[in-house]
Amino acid sequence: MYAHRTERNGREGTALVGLLFLAVSLSGLVFLSTTLSWTESRESRDEFQELRANYLAEAGVERGIGALQDAIGKTASHDPFLGVSNLLADGPVEIVSAEAVQRAGSQVGAYSVRLSLVELTEESITVDVEATGYLPDAPQNLAPGRRLEAWSAVSSRVRFSLEPSEVFDYAYFINNWGWLYGSTIHCNGNARSNGQFDVAGYQPWIRGQPMYDSVEYAGGVATLSGYHDDNEDGLQDGDDGGVFSGWDIVDAHNVRGVGGQASNQHEFDDHVEMPNLSDMHIYEERAISEGNSITIGGVTMCDGVTGDDAGETGNLYLHGTAADPIVLDGSVVVRGDVIISGVVTGQGAIYASGNVYVPDSVEYLNPPTSPRPADNTQAATEQWLSDNWNADFMGLFSGEHIVVGDHTNSTWRNNVGRWMRSSLNGSDEDAGEDGIPNTGAGRDGVNGTADDDVLEDDGEWTVERYTAEDLELGLIPPGATVGDPIPGSGEDIDGDGVYDDTVTLSDIDLAHALNTANWDGNMPVAGIANYSDIASMYAHNLDAVFYTNHSFSWTVLGSNAAQINGALICRNENIVYGTPRVEFNYDTRMLGGNSGIGGDLLPKTVAPPQILRWTWMDRDPNHFVPAEEEPEV
Repeated sequence: MYAHRTERNGREGTALVGLLFLAVSLSGLVFLSTTLSWTESRESRDEFQELRANYLAEAGVERGIGALQDAIGKTASHDPFLGVSNLLADGPVEIVSAEAVQRAGSQVGAYSVRLSLVELTEESITVDVEATGYLPDAPQNLAPGRRLEAWSAVSSRVRFSLEPSEVFDYAYFINNWGWLYGSTIHCNGNARSNGQFDVAGYQPWIRGQPMYDSVEYAGGVATLSGYHDDNEDGLQDGDDGGVFSGWDIVDAHNVRGVGGQASNQHEFDDHVEMPNLSDMHIYEERAISEGNSITIGGVTMCDGVTGDDAGETGNLYLHGTAADPIVLDGSVVVRGDVIISGVVTGQGAIYASGNVYVPDSVEYLNPPTSPRPADNTQAATEQWLSDNWNADFMGLFSGEHIVVGDHTNSTWRNNVGRWMRSSLNGSDEDAGEDGIPNTGAGRDGVNGTADDDVLEDDGEWTVERYTAEDLELGLIPPGATVGDPIPGSGEDIDGDGVYDDTVTLSDIDLAHALNTANWDGNMPVAGIANYSDIASMYAHNLDAVFYTNHSFSWTVLGSNAAQINGALICRNENIVYGTPRVEFNYDTRMLGGNSGIGGDLLPKTVAPPQILRWTWMDRDPNHFVPAEEEPEV
């Protein structure tokens, strides 16, 4: 019996050991599970904190790029890169140090940012932006005994480049309200206005022009690349481009051509910046360094800059014939007014600080084979470019006004003067924050709501002004001082730093008698008695790209179609035509930005920043704390 009892006790002991082992195992599993959950929770929290630190660092990069753009803007009228190069001339600069980041009144972290100059050329500036994000605050701001929860650092290499302004993507561009009041208006290219675009009850043609990022010309063959599918139909069929407006498009259904399609009509689009020609500094430097000139009959009319040498009047008179055309060789600068008419050859541009007068037609001696490609397909455009790459090309760019035809004629003056005075064509610099008149009530058209442009027509010229801090940082260009308006800021629409009232006929009248005492160039020795002796109401053919951030005025009559073969870019357009039709024929040699013919000739603006490199760092560039020395949390 005993034996039986012993066996039973042995089995009970085995069971007790098994239960103990199971309990221990379960306890271990619970502990392990708890430990893993706690570890995963901590890892998850650490990852979340690291992500937050990353966002703070990225915000610091944005702040740094914003500071660079601000510096560029403050010296853009003279030299876009002057401010940045001055700021970083002595080495890296920490522009933000341990700045708190707030959300809903509470601090969510901090960041520091420093900038370092990498490279400066005539066409670009490259800067390293190094930013560090900290949680809960930057090390120097933490209370004693408080450690960092997380930090993250990033280095971004950023390049700002000069490129022909986007305004030259259009056959017809208005830095105001755009008007195509005529069913016989043909815009063979893109049309755009920074304000409202209005065709009223008319039916103009807008045929559009697809845009490209670049063009290569080699061995007599042009190749385009980087097609812009702006109607987003997924096709590269040439049916892109059209009408673009910073406000609404009035009676858009009346437009004919590609621009009449809803997918090719772009309302409330971004504002496109106009180039600033109030300071010709960089254009003069380029003209001189390149040895550019204008000649007629082998005689130099302009040696790069007119008005910089003793004995020069600063005004330039040019008249060309088929036998003795005006020969352009690159871009030149005229410090005063320009009068130009007749026959032109070569490729170049004239930058005038004053008015540009075109008293009669101006025509290329060796024009392109046709004003435009056969159609808007890439193949047809490339063929046209290949055939016409070396044909004549001219830009006429004015810091003031462009006047076409006989502005002394009463019919001309009555038509242009009436349109200048129209409230629909406002030109005074009290147009508000957006620089566009007649937008005071905002998009909703209701006064007293949040979108009102309260600065418009308030009787004050609202601009930013240079500060003592700008002076200390080297952000004030030569000729300016603390307290002066920053050119192009606020309501300074033309970017000259001076208030401009409504344009009148007196602003476009000649200020100098037509004689050799007042005009360089090939002005007749005996002078010209009356402007009407050289001017015409039938100046119907204009072979040129025209630019002014003021007024373009033209009254034209006759049986010939009025043509601009190139482009028209201006702030206020005062065109009245009595011809069978008027045509704007976009010169596609301006396609491709810097890689096109216009890259060396057209006015430029600073393109959006290009990110060349983005690197997460294992060292804080603002405090030089090695990653391995980061305090444990």
